[in-house]
Amino acid sequence: GSHDASVVSREGIGLVRRPTGGGAVLHEFERTYAVIGALGIPPFSGGVIATYLTIAEALRRGLMRLGVAAIPVEPMRGSSRDTPAACFERLGAWELVANGRKLVGSAQARRRGALLQHGSIPIRLDPSRLAAILGAPVDASRFIDLESARGGAIDPTLVDAACVDGFEETFDVRLVHGSLTESEALRAAELRCWKYDSMAWTRGGAIGPREARWGPAVPR
Repeated sequence: GSHDASVVSREGIGLVRRPTGGGAVLHEFERTYAVIGALGIPPFSGGVIATYLTIAEALRRGLMRLGVAAIPVEPMRGSSRDTPAACFERLGAWELVANGRKLVGSAQARRRGALLQHGSIPIRLDPSRLAAILGAPVDASRFIDLESARGGAIDPTLVDAACVDGFEETFDVRLVHGSLTESEALRAAELRCWKYDSMAWTRGGAIGPREARWGPAVPR
C-alpha cells in the first residue's frame, strides 16, 4: 500500500519481491541462507515438506553450535483467515522455534526441475521498527531473534560458520567457497536489471511491458 511505500522510502530501505512469495521480512540485522538443488535426485528426491524438514535439521544443528536449542515444528493443518503481514508472526512447515517462538523463517519454490529454499535468521529484530515499516501492529510474542534466544550478542561470522557445519553434518558433504562463472554473472545481472529491479515486478509480480519489449528473455 501507499503507507509501506512511503515509510520504506523514508527509512532508506529497499523493497524487493521474493520469487517464493510469503510474508514481509525486514532484512537488516540478520543472516540469510539459500539452498539450490536439482529435484528428483538425492538429497532432494522427496517432496516439499520432506525438503523443508531436512534443511530444518541442518539449521537446527547449526543453531545448536551457537548455544540455541531450536526445534522444527510440524506443519499445521489449515490456515487462519486473518493472516498477519509479517513473516515472523506465522509458522510454516517445519520452521524453527526457540523458547516457543519462531526463530527462522523459510520459503521454497520449485520450478523447471530445481528448487530454491531461502530464509532469514534474525540476529536482532526490533518489533516496533517492524510495525512502523509495515504500518500495522505485530505480535512480538510470536517470534524471537538470535541474540534474545542465546542471551547475548554474537558475531555474524560465527552464525555463518555454525550453519556451514550444520549443513555439512546433515548432508554429509564438504562445502567449499565458489564464485559465479562469467555466464552466470551475466545472467544474474540480466535478471536483476530486467526483473528484480523492476517496480512492475515488485508491485505486481509480473514483468512490465518495457522490460518485456527491451530486455533479454527472463523468466516471468
